[in-house]
Amino acid sequence: MPTLTFRDLADMVGGDVIQNGDAVLSSVVIDSREVKPESVFFAIKGERLDGHDFLEQALATARGAVVARVPENVASDKAIVRVDDTTDALKRLAKGIRARFPFTLIAITGSAGKTTTKEMIATLIATERRTFRSFGNFNNQIGNPLSIDNVPDDAEVVVSEMGMNHAGEIAEMAGNVRPDIGVYTNIGPVHIEFFGSIEGIAAAKRELLENLAPNGTVVLNTDSEHVMRIAEGFDGKKVTYGLDHDADYRAINIAERGLLGTRFTVLAEGGEHSFEVTQPGRHNLENLLAAIATARTLGITWDGVARGIADVKPAYHRGVIVPWRDATIYDDTYNSNPYALGRALQLLDEADVSGRRIAVIGDMLELGEKELDYHRDSGRAIPKSVAAVVAVGKRSQALLDGAREAGFSDAALHHFDDAQSAGEFLKGFIGAGDLVLIKASRGIGLDRIVAMLEKER
Repeated sequence: MPTLTFRDLADMVGGDVIQNGDAVLSSVVIDSREVKPESVFFAIKGERLDGHDFLEQALATARGAVVARVPENVASDKAIVRVDDTTDALKRLAKGIRARFPFTLIAITGSAGKTTTKEMIATLIATERRTFRSFGNFNNQIGNPLSIDNVPDDAEVVVSEMGMNHAGEIAEMAGNVRPDIGVYTNIGPVHIEFFGSIEGIAAAKRELLENLAPNGTVVLNTDSEHVMRIAEGFDGKKVTYGLDHDADYRAINIAERGLLGTRFTVLAEGGEHSFEVTQPGRHNLENLLAAIATARTLGITWDGVARGIADVKPAYHRGVIVPWRDATIYDDTYNSNPYALGRALQLLDEADVSGRRIAVIGDMLELGEKELDYHRDSGRAIPKSVAAVVAVGKRSQALLDGAREAGFSDAALHHFDDAQSAGEFLKGFIGAGDLVLIKASRGIGLDRIVAMLEKER
């Protein structure tokens, strides 16, 4: 984060310096296990844990803390700032840092691909500008401001993501820091149990473009009907990208190379530029187009874009290729929804495979009262090239029902209640040349299957 004194911090968050206000800090943490000597520990009170219970552990190392309850007998060399609400103070600090330091802030939202797109954007821009990206998938009411709080002094560009479970969450995050550029990936039935319809999700996603900085720019996916619809009333600058529809940055001459990635040409700015992305699948090409459009909007040269594309790597558990014995695992276990599952199954269908195509599909969560319908529809859409479907979780029974309706035989369908059981089955089921897609919502824990298989290579 920008180097501050605790007195600076107190002024920015509206707190009171209890002691040692001249102490200097350069990082913000909310986990007592992650403190460093120069850290300030924010004692956040959550639903299950209260950071105040870990103050002693944190202050053994941290330079100081922001608290709502002042602890007793704190060492004189430790700095303490008292506030009414530590979570609110974390957000106020992000707003203060945003106002005080002149970096360009990019925020990404969408139903799928946010973290991958964030990583791609940051990688491309970092070829020519000092760039900071938010941690992992820190995209909620705590993670987003925490990332902004840790922006380095010299950052020119900051790339973050904004997710949501309920209406108003993106408005609060974006309204707090006012991004200069808003990037939309796509809009589909994710967290639909909280919104009732895709239209409700789209309305909540619109909160980003409604809370951009003055003269802000929005980057839009022309292939996403709902993205383009919510942007119709936006009066600021629009930059578009797409594969199937006309766009400012459009991919043409697309050559799928299975798990080796995709060769393509970008038609933009009156010229053509050819590239190759190593991540396979149309969805990764869409994410990369968003990154190219954003990088060019910031003035990154085409040479810088090319160098960035060469450095792009898949994010953790988001389309990572894992060789296993004589087979290949496609680890896409971080999260899932009907839209993202459909894209992954398309990749499985298109891949060049010497053995079988095996789809390991776990429950998709937060789909509301129609969750079984979504699972059944996804089952009906499984490509006929798939030789075996391994379903994990109670909801995935509906997915298998859909697959049966689409013509899959019972012999090709397998069901397990949990990841452990499915993993044990797969150890003996996967054969030479097989390509195995593993995908589910994070809460189902199919990453444990990948870990089990990796232990027995």
